[in-house]
Amino acid sequence: MTMSGRVMRCCAALLFVLVSVSAVQKLQSINDLKKINFGQSVPKHTLLLLYWFANVVDINNNHVICLTFNPNNNDYGSHHYGNYEQLLDPLPRGYQYYTVGNLNVNSHEQLPGYVVAPRTEYVGRNMDRIIFRVRQQNTGRSMQTDQVYITQHYETSEQQGTRYDPEQTYQVSTNLLRQIREFSDGEHQDSLWDLRNRFGSSADDHQLGQIRNTWGNLACLGLLLFIVIKEKHSSNKQNKRAQPPARRNTQPDFVINIPEYQPKTLPRQNRMKTDGSWNLRDGTQLKVTTGKDGGARILWENVTENRPKNGVMVVLFKNQRDQEASKTFKCIGDSYSGSWDTSVPLNDGLQARLHKVRIQWCCFKVVGEEICRGPEFKNPTADRAVNINGYDANLQLFVKDGKACARLFVKKTFRSWKSEFNNSWVGFYASAAKATNQYEWWQWQWATKFKCSTDVQSSIHDVYEYHSGMTIAPGVQARFIGRPEVVKACTLSWGS
Repeated sequence: MTMSGRVMRCCAALLFVLVSVSAVQKLQSINDLKKINFGQSVPKHTLLLLYWFANVVDINNNHVICLTFNPNNNDYGSHHYGNYEQLLDPLPRGYQYYTVGNLNVNSHEQLPGYVVAPRTEYVGRNMDRIIFRVRQQNTGRSMQTDQVYITQHYETSEQQGTRYDPEQTYQVSTNLLRQIREFSDGEHQDSLWDLRNRFGSSADDHQLGQIRNTWGNLACLGLLLFIVIKEKHSSNKQNKRAQPPARRNTQPDFVINIPEYQPKTLPRQNRMKTDGSWNLRDGTQLKVTTGKDGGARILWENVTENRPKNGVMVVLFKNQRDQEASKTFKCIGDSYSGSWDTSVPLNDGLQARLHKVRIQWCCFKVVGEEICRGPEFKNPTADRAVNINGYDANLQLFVKDGKACARLFVKKTFRSWKSEFNNSWVGFYASAAKATNQYEWWQWQWATKFKCSTDVQSSIHDVYEYHSGMTIAPGVQARFIGRPEVVKACTLSWGS
């Protein structure tokens, strides 16, 4: 063979290797794991299987992965994988692929309960598997593996037999296995705090408490699932954390549009409404409602074109009695009607007011004289609480600090309510169209764990509350669920 022929063959072989190696995406960290569509194209159960595998192997200081079981003996239901469809790289001499994860084989006594009989939302269809490559010259419990993959069988409808789907096959790095191993079994709050901070989770202390109550001694696994599935779109948050801290701004937090005004004046005749708010005769309307990310949104309509020389602004106040000039305001330019999403969490009592713009120090715009005000934002009243079917109790949805909350009104004569509600719970749903088991991620609480309300008093009811970590939004609903999974009450959708 000529030299040029050998070179061409070598180049072709090298190209084949490069294509083969790059055909499977490699997951280097938990951040990479977040990018996978778990629950959509990939079963959530895969995470449980991977968590088990990461914790059943040993990883030494030289980053060598050693098995603690013998796949040649079918431990945990593992068995040879022939790679006949050439899903993975051709095997070097002395190596063998194995697969594990088939729940139909006799592995139930060896695999842990959270893999074999997981929580409802993690039940799979026995499609997901782990493939690992082993050096055959090692024997017994010292067998080493240098490649680990997660994969799944094709859907039955795709008529591919028992082949694995290459588009849903990912190589798992040693570093990712190490990170997963950090979420070892445990329920201590300190461990959850430490893991949350180390991996940049947005879970607050309330959510960590929910995870611990739900998962018990597997709370760290629960936190891992929360981070990977719930927070998979949190890359923007992490990018913000990576940015250097912004310079402290000593000026008020506001947004300004600078329009060109005609020197006209507003009518001064106001009339008082029965709810204590003011409206102009020309029909100007102001309102606080639910905005983005649980914040307060200010709506304005029919703002007259006859404006003061310096313009007008909408200003947010804590309540009707608040007299302190707010730092949350927006010059609304020449907009006749519009809206503004503030960064202030939505709360009972918030009020929008229309003010003149006052010019300070030649160019700085501040809150001027009040023109009119809208009504206070109010949570649903007690008479809008819905009856819990079969009991002298009611359920109410309300908002506090931008989060969805629930309130139980229990008649004082209903003294056995804790025993009656022993296995009942309240869940929060993104919309009324969601099925009973489609409550938002860990946004639920046992009815008997509701706390006494400090805000609402009643002569005929004992009042209890639960503040969830779910952001309030139009359409959100709370439901009271009895056993076995029977819906006893549904609140009106938020905003209806």
